[in-house]
Amino acid sequence: MMTGNGSSWGNFEERLLTELKEHVGVRAADGALVRSTRSGRWRPSGWRLAAVAGLVAVATVGGLVVQTTGDAPPTASAAQVLTDAAAAARQQPDLVARPGQFLFVELHVAHRDRPDSGPYISQRLQRWVPVGDEPTWQQRRRSADRPDEWRDDPVSHLPRPPGYFVDLPTDPEQMTRYLRDQPLTVPLPAGADLEAIRNDPQTPFATGMSMLEGYLPPESLGALFQAMAQVPGAQVLPGEMRDAAGRRGVALRTPGVFGAHIDLIFDPATHRYLGTRRVLVRDGKESLYSDVAVVRMAIVDRSGQVP
Repeated sequence: MMTGNGSSWGNFEERLLTELKEHVGVRAADGALVRSTRSGRWRPSGWRLAAVAGLVAVATVGGLVVQTTGDAPPTASAAQVLTDAAAAARQQPDLVARPGQFLFVELHVAHRDRPDSGPYISQRLQRWVPVGDEPTWQQRRRSADRPDEWRDDPVSHLPRPPGYFVDLPTDPEQMTRYLRDQPLTVPLPAGADLEAIRNDPQTPFATGMSMLEGYLPPESLGALFQAMAQVPGAQVLPGEMRDAAGRRGVALRTPGVFGAHIDLIFDPATHRYLGTRRVLVRDGKESLYSDVAVVRMAIVDRSGQVP
Protein backbone atom coordinates (compact mmCIF):
# COMPACT_ATOMS: atom_id res chain seq x y z
CA MET A 1 0.00 0.00 0.00
CA MET A 2 1.14 3.53 -0.72
CA THR A 3 -0.28 6.84 0.42
CA GLY A 4 0.52 10.36 -0.62
CA ASN A 5 3.32 10.72 1.92
CA GLY A 6 5.08 7.53 0.85
CA SER A 7 4.20 5.56 3.97
CA SER A 8 3.84 1.78 3.64
CA TRP A 9 1.03 1.75 6.24
CA GLY A 10 -0.99 4.96 5.99
CA ASN A 11 -4.65 5.66 6.56
CA PHE A 12 -5.71 2.03 7.02
CA GLU A 13 -3.74 1.61 10.23
CA GLU A 14 -4.38 5.18 11.37
CA ARG A 15 -8.10 4.53 11.20
CA LEU A 16 -7.79 1.26 13.09
CA LEU A 17 -5.56 2.85 15.73
CA THR A 18 -8.13 5.59 16.29
CA GLU A 19 -10.80 2.95 16.88
CA LEU A 20 -8.44 1.01 19.15
CA LYS A 21 -7.68 4.08 21.27
CA GLU A 22 -11.36 4.90 21.64
CA HIS A 23 -12.20 1.33 22.63
CA VAL A 24 -9.35 1.01 25.11
CA GLY A 25 -10.27 4.39 26.56
CA VAL A 26 -13.83 3.26 27.18
CA ARG A 27 -12.68 0.00 28.75
CA ALA A 28 -10.21 1.83 30.97
CA ALA A 29 -12.90 4.23 32.12
CA ASP A 30 -15.06 1.25 33.02
CA GLY A 31 -12.27 -0.20 35.13
CA ALA A 32 -11.65 -3.17 32.82
CA LEU A 33 -8.01 -2.13 32.26
CA VAL A 34 -6.00 -1.39 35.36
CA ARG A 35 -2.38 -1.18 34.21
CA SER A 36 -1.03 2.19 33.06
CA THR A 37 2.30 3.68 32.07
CA ARG A 38 3.68 7.20 32.25
CA SER A 39 4.10 7.59 28.52
CA GLY A 40 1.44 5.27 27.16
CA ARG A 41 4.00 3.96 24.68
CA TRP A 42 5.30 0.43 24.20
CA ARG A 43 8.96 0.92 23.38
CA PRO A 44 11.24 -1.39 21.41
CA SER A 45 14.47 -2.88 22.68
CA GLY A 46 15.80 -3.67 19.21
CA TRP A 47 14.77 -2.66 15.68
CA ARG A 48 11.97 -0.09 15.49
CA LEU A 49 8.70 -1.12 13.91
CA ALA A 50 5.97 1.42 13.15
CA ALA A 51 3.36 -1.25 12.48
CA VAL A 52 -0.07 -0.31 13.68
CA ALA A 53 -1.43 -3.31 11.80
CA GLY A 54 0.69 -5.50 14.02
CA LEU A 55 -0.68 -3.82 17.11
CA VAL A 56 -4.31 -4.33 16.19
CA ALA A 57 -3.54 -7.93 15.35
CA VAL A 58 -2.50 -8.64 18.93
CA ALA A 59 -4.76 -6.26 20.83
CA THR A 60 -7.31 -8.87 21.81
CA VAL A 61 -6.42 -8.80 25.50
CA GLY A 62 -7.73 -6.53 28.22
CA GLY A 63 -11.32 -6.86 27.08
CA LEU A 64 -10.88 -5.75 23.47
CA VAL A 65 -13.45 -7.03 21.00
CA VAL A 66 -12.27 -9.10 18.03
CA GLN A 67 -14.29 -8.65 14.85
CA THR A 68 -14.28 -11.73 12.64
CA THR A 69 -16.70 -13.32 10.22
CA GLY A 70 -17.57 -16.96 9.71
CA ASP A 71 -16.34 -20.10 11.41
CA ALA A 72 -12.60 -20.76 11.59
CA PRO A 73 -11.32 -23.84 9.73
CA PRO A 74 -9.16 -26.27 11.76
CA THR A 75 -6.03 -24.55 13.09
CA ALA A 76 -3.92 -27.46 11.84
CA SER A 77 -4.51 -26.30 8.28
CA ALA A 78 -2.99 -22.90 9.03
CA ALA A 79 -0.15 -24.51 10.95
CA GLN A 80 0.58 -26.78 7.99
CA VAL A 81 0.77 -23.84 5.59
CA LEU A 82 3.32 -22.17 7.85
CA THR A 83 5.23 -25.41 8.41
CA ASP A 84 5.51 -25.87 4.64
CA ALA A 85 6.56 -22.22 4.30
CA ALA A 86 9.28 -22.81 6.92
CA ALA A 87 10.65 -25.79 4.99
CA ALA A 88 10.62 -23.78 1.74
CA ALA A 89 12.32 -20.81 3.40
CA ARG A 90 15.25 -22.95 4.51
CA GLN A 91 15.86 -23.94 0.88
CA GLN A 92 16.19 -20.36 -0.36
CA PRO A 93 19.64 -19.04 -1.28
CA ASP A 94 21.18 -16.69 1.26
CA LEU A 95 21.68 -13.04 0.30
CA VAL A 96 25.07 -12.16 1.79
CA ALA A 97 25.54 -8.46 2.46
CA ARG A 98 28.07 -6.23 4.17
CA PRO A 99 27.70 -2.84 5.89
CA GLY A 100 27.53 -0.06 3.35
CA GLN A 101 25.39 -2.03 0.92
CA PHE A 102 21.61 -1.84 0.53
CA LEU A 103 18.70 -4.24 0.51
CA PHE A 104 16.69 -3.65 -2.67
CA VAL A 105 13.00 -4.58 -2.35
CA GLU A 106 10.47 -4.41 -5.18
CA LEU A 107 6.76 -4.48 -4.37
CA HIS A 108 3.58 -4.52 -6.41
CA VAL A 109 0.82 -2.70 -4.59
CA ALA A 110 -2.89 -2.04 -5.08
CA HIS A 111 -4.80 0.23 -2.73
CA ARG A 112 -7.64 2.67 -2.34
CA ASP A 113 -7.28 6.29 -1.33
CA ARG A 114 -10.37 5.82 0.85
CA PRO A 115 -10.44 2.76 3.10
CA ASP A 116 -13.72 1.28 1.86
CA SER A 117 -14.68 3.05 -1.38
CA GLY A 118 -13.31 4.31 -4.66
CA PRO A 119 -11.19 2.72 -7.40
CA TYR A 120 -8.06 0.67 -6.76
CA ILE A 121 -4.72 2.19 -7.71
CA SER A 122 -2.00 -0.19 -8.93
CA GLN A 123 1.63 0.82 -8.46
CA ARG A 124 5.16 -0.51 -8.49
CA LEU A 125 7.35 0.35 -5.55
CA GLN A 126 11.13 0.09 -5.21
CA ARG A 127 12.88 0.54 -1.89
CA TRP A 128 16.53 0.73 -0.77
CA VAL A 129 17.19 0.07 2.92
CA PRO A 130 20.82 0.24 4.11
CA VAL A 131 22.50 -2.82 5.57
CA GLY A 132 23.50 -1.92 9.13
CA ASP A 133 22.22 0.87 11.33
CA GLU A 134 22.28 3.77 8.86
CA PRO A 135 18.81 5.40 9.10
CA THR A 136 18.69 6.94 5.61
CA TRP A 137 16.65 4.97 3.09
CA GLN A 138 15.08 5.64 -0.31
CA GLN A 139 11.82 4.73 -2.00
CA ARG A 140 10.26 5.44 -5.38
CA ARG A 141 7.09 4.40 -7.19
CA ARG A 142 5.24 4.54 -10.48
CA SER A 143 1.82 3.66 -11.82
CA ALA A 144 1.52 0.12 -13.12
CA ASP A 145 0.73 1.37 -16.64
CA ARG A 146 3.54 3.97 -16.80
CA PRO A 147 6.87 2.09 -16.61
CA ASP A 148 9.08 5.14 -17.21
CA GLU A 149 7.46 7.62 -14.83
CA TRP A 150 9.15 6.93 -11.49
CA ARG A 151 8.94 9.51 -8.74
CA ASP A 152 10.71 9.58 -5.41
CA ASP A 153 8.77 9.45 -2.15
CA PRO A 154 9.66 11.87 0.67
CA VAL A 155 10.61 9.43 3.41
CA SER A 156 12.89 11.43 5.70
CA HIS A 157 10.11 11.81 8.30
CA LEU A 158 9.00 8.18 8.12
CA PRO A 159 10.23 5.26 10.25
CA ARG A 160 12.74 3.03 8.54
CA PRO A 161 11.03 -0.06 7.09
CA PRO A 162 12.18 -3.64 7.73
CA GLY A 163 15.54 -4.21 6.11
CA TYR A 164 18.38 -6.72 6.22
CA PHE A 165 18.10 -8.64 9.49
CA VAL A 166 21.20 -10.19 11.05
CA ASP A 167 21.90 -12.30 14.13
CA LEU A 168 18.36 -13.64 14.33
CA PRO A 169 17.53 -16.94 16.05
CA THR A 170 17.29 -20.09 13.94
CA ASP A 171 15.40 -22.11 16.53
CA PRO A 172 11.58 -21.66 16.69
CA GLU A 173 11.43 -21.35 20.48
CA GLN A 174 14.26 -18.83 20.55
CA MET A 175 12.57 -16.95 17.69
CA THR A 176 9.34 -16.78 19.71
CA ARG A 177 11.22 -15.23 22.62
CA TYR A 178 12.94 -12.81 20.25
CA LEU A 179 9.60 -11.68 18.79
CA ARG A 180 8.22 -11.06 22.26
CA ASP A 181 11.25 -8.91 23.05
CA GLN A 182 10.71 -6.70 19.98
CA PRO A 183 7.53 -4.80 20.85
CA LEU A 184 5.78 -2.54 18.40
CA THR A 185 6.47 1.20 18.35
CA VAL A 186 2.96 2.63 18.48
CA PRO A 187 1.26 5.07 20.87
CA LEU A 188 -1.23 3.57 23.30
CA PRO A 189 -3.65 5.31 25.63
CA ALA A 190 -3.07 5.35 29.35
CA GLY A 191 -4.67 2.29 30.86
CA ALA A 192 -3.64 -0.16 28.15
CA ASP A 193 -2.42 -3.42 29.67
CA LEU A 194 0.98 -3.49 27.96
CA GLU A 195 2.27 -6.54 29.78
CA ALA A 196 -0.81 -8.52 28.81
CA ILE A 197 -0.39 -7.49 25.16
CA ARG A 198 3.28 -8.44 25.24
CA ASN A 199 2.53 -11.84 26.77
CA ASP A 200 -0.45 -12.62 24.57
CA PRO A 201 0.22 -15.75 22.45
CA GLN A 202 -0.60 -13.81 19.27
CA THR A 203 2.17 -11.25 19.75
CA PRO A 204 4.83 -13.32 17.91
CA PHE A 205 2.48 -13.66 14.92
CA ALA A 206 1.84 -9.92 14.71
CA THR A 207 5.50 -8.94 15.11
CA GLY A 208 6.65 -11.66 12.74
CA MET A 209 4.33 -10.74 9.90
CA SER A 210 5.54 -7.15 10.06
CA MET A 211 9.10 -8.29 9.31
CA LEU A 212 8.25 -9.93 6.00
CA GLU A 213 8.95 -6.90 3.78
CA GLY A 214 12.56 -7.17 4.93
CA TYR A 215 15.12 -9.92 4.41
CA LEU A 216 15.62 -12.73 6.89
CA PRO A 217 18.33 -15.37 6.31
CA PRO A 218 16.85 -18.75 5.28
CA GLU A 219 17.26 -20.51 8.64
CA SER A 220 15.84 -17.53 10.53
CA LEU A 221 12.92 -17.16 8.12
CA GLY A 222 12.15 -20.85 8.63
CA ALA A 223 12.23 -20.35 12.40
CA LEU A 224 9.95 -17.33 12.05
CA PHE A 225 7.29 -19.31 10.18
CA GLN A 226 7.59 -22.16 12.67
CA ALA A 227 7.10 -19.72 15.54
CA MET A 228 4.05 -18.27 13.82
CA ALA A 229 2.70 -21.79 13.25
CA GLN A 230 2.52 -22.29 17.02
CA VAL A 231 0.09 -19.38 17.45
CA PRO A 232 -3.55 -20.51 17.64
CA GLY A 233 -6.39 -18.87 15.77
CA ALA A 234 -5.13 -18.44 12.20
CA GLN A 235 -7.42 -19.52 9.35
CA VAL A 236 -6.81 -20.81 5.86
CA LEU A 237 -9.31 -19.07 3.60
CA PRO A 238 -11.26 -21.27 1.15
CA GLY A 239 -10.64 -20.95 -2.56
CA GLU A 240 -7.78 -19.51 -4.56
CA MET A 241 -6.32 -16.07 -3.93
CA ARG A 242 -4.24 -13.82 -6.19
CA ASP A 243 -1.75 -11.32 -4.88
CA ALA A 244 -1.12 -7.81 -6.20
CA ALA A 245 1.27 -9.22 -8.81
CA GLY A 246 -1.39 -11.62 -10.12
CA ARG A 247 0.24 -14.73 -8.66
CA ARG A 248 -1.97 -17.54 -7.39
CA GLY A 249 -1.78 -18.17 -3.68
CA VAL A 250 -3.21 -19.63 -0.50
CA ALA A 251 -4.37 -16.99 1.98
CA LEU A 252 -3.77 -17.33 5.69
CA ARG A 253 -5.95 -15.02 7.78
CA THR A 254 -4.13 -13.73 10.84
CA PRO A 255 -5.70 -14.09 14.29
CA GLY A 256 -7.45 -11.48 16.38
CA VAL A 257 -7.61 -8.43 14.12
CA PHE A 258 -9.54 -5.51 15.58
CA GLY A 259 -11.82 -4.02 12.93
CA ALA A 260 -9.99 -5.64 10.03
CA HIS A 261 -8.43 -8.78 8.63
CA ILE A 262 -4.83 -9.14 7.52
CA ASP A 263 -4.13 -12.03 5.18
CA LEU A 264 -0.72 -13.54 4.40
CA ILE A 265 -0.49 -15.16 0.96
CA PHE A 266 1.74 -18.13 0.09
CA ASP A 267 2.49 -19.85 -3.21
CA PRO A 268 0.48 -23.12 -3.24
CA ALA A 269 3.25 -25.05 -5.02
CA THR A 270 6.52 -23.64 -3.67
CA HIS A 271 5.11 -22.43 -0.29
CA ARG A 272 7.04 -19.16 -0.59
CA TYR A 273 5.60 -16.05 1.04
CA LEU A 274 4.07 -13.78 -1.61
CA GLY A 275 2.48 -10.82 0.14
CA THR A 276 -0.20 -9.35 2.38
CA ARG A 277 -3.80 -8.19 1.97
CA ARG A 278 -5.58 -5.79 4.34
CA VAL A 279 -9.35 -6.07 4.56
CA LEU A 280 -11.64 -3.74 6.50
CA VAL A 281 -14.69 -5.12 8.31
CA ARG A 282 -17.66 -2.80 8.67
CA ASP A 283 -21.10 -3.97 9.81
CA GLY A 284 -20.16 -7.55 9.04
CA LYS A 285 -19.06 -6.74 5.48
CA GLU A 286 -15.51 -7.09 4.20
CA SER A 287 -13.82 -4.58 1.89
CA LEU A 288 -10.33 -5.11 0.47
CA TYR A 289 -8.31 -2.00 1.21
CA SER A 290 -4.78 -2.86 0.10
CA ASP A 291 -2.79 -5.66 -1.47
CA VAL A 292 1.02 -5.78 -1.30
CA ALA A 293 3.12 -8.37 -3.15
CA VAL A 294 6.85 -8.82 -2.52
CA VAL A 295 8.26 -9.68 -5.95
CA ARG A 296 12.02 -9.23 -5.64
CA MET A 297 14.85 -8.74 -3.12
CA ALA A 298 18.53 -8.26 -3.86
CA ILE A 299 21.71 -6.74 -2.41
CA VAL A 300 23.09 -3.68 -4.23
CA ASP A 301 26.07 -1.41 -3.65
CA ARG A 302 24.30 1.95 -3.63
CA SER A 303 20.90 3.49 -3.07
CA GLY A 304 18.98 3.84 -6.33
CA GLN A 305 20.79 0.92 -8.00
CA VAL A 306 18.48 -1.64 -9.64
CA PRO A 307 19.83 -5.21 -9.87
